[in-house]
Amino acid sequence: MFFRTFALLTLTASLAFARTAIAADRMRLVSIPLDIPLEDTQALDNQALEGLYQGDYGTHLKMNVGGYIAHNLKSSGLTDFPFKFITTELKDGRTLELWFSSADDGNKTFGVSLQTPYIEKPTRDVSDASAEIQSAWGKPDLEFAPPEVPAQQVEVFVDHTMPRERLDAVLARLPKADTMTADDRNKFWDSDLRDYVRVLGARFRGGIAIVNQQKGKLVQEKIMLFDLVRTATVFNLEEARPQH
Repeated sequence: MFFRTFALLTLTASLAFARTAIAADRMRLVSIPLDIPLEDTQALDNQALEGLYQGDYGTHLKMNVGGYIAHNLKSSGLTDFPFKFITTELKDGRTLELWFSSADDGNKTFGVSLQTPYIEKPTRDVSDASAEIQSAWGKPDLEFAPPEVPAQQVEVFVDHTMPRERLDAVLARLPKADTMTADDRNKFWDSDLRDYVRVLGARFRGGIAIVNQQKGKLVQEKIMLFDLVRTATVFNLEEARPQH
């Protein structure tokens, strides 16, 4: 009986450790993952949002794009209307936004957005910026350059840590670049969430990176991470219809 109980406890502990390890390997933007609650009392994987802002969890998180908040925080504020979101200004000039789902859903992040404003005298190679993202999130599942903005590159990354059924559905629904209309490709950088539902599908979860370059140098960047299923707890996305 002792050995049977010991074996069962060992197996349970091993499974719990495996679940934690898998859960920790999630897509992150400036260390913030999707699904993390606003309140520290509901910490995800033993990580609380406050700790990620303070850098309590180190600076070597897997699948992370955009660096870390610690030592780079300039100002931050929480807004409650029309839904809960945090706007953070970083010392390096970038802007970070966190968007939270409904109270019934636990006020969990359904979106993270990081924007780098226009750089008048760029020094970073755009290839380095793209390599940083792909080293964390893998190869893009969809990529294209808008016909009217050939200096812009759009990369879409599906979250491959999703359960298999949802992952397969999202990948099957994802359009091919050559099947997207020119208008959708040209406006993709400034699309709203309803447009993303229409183009990517209502179950999409993953990241989007949009970079603008001049002569091979990065001049502007917008990176987003969102879950459209969780987004629907705050916004009515069912009205998405083609605009042309």
